[in-house]
Amino acid sequence: MTESDRRMVQAYLDRPLDDLMAELNLHTAETRGIGEFWQQIVEPLRQRICVEWDWCRVRKQAHFKNDMDLAVAVIGALSAQVLRLPIQVDLALIAAILVKGGLNVFCACE
Repeated sequence: MTESDRRMVQAYLDRPLDDLMAELNLHTAETRGIGEFWQQIVEPLRQRICVEWDWCRVRKQAHFKNDMDLAVAVIGALSAQVLRLPIQVDLALIAAILVKGGLNVFCACE
């Protein structure tokens, strides 16, 4: 990941979650409200992060120093193999949303 990529990720992490969700919604003209596009992509994301990457197990083994380290790890997990989403979307934006929203909640970890 380049320094420019890291700055972009940090810029996303510095923004409120609601702003990130609104930006995500701008990626398609077909959605009508904040969160509608998220509902279209949440299951492929859950499959990749919660099932394939197994976040609930990973979180017990890896120690992330900060949200940036975690976001970079999430981007790595999302880009490890082709992620089929309805449209092309910025994985850094998705990673920031997942980190800010809480991966433990997203994956329903106990």
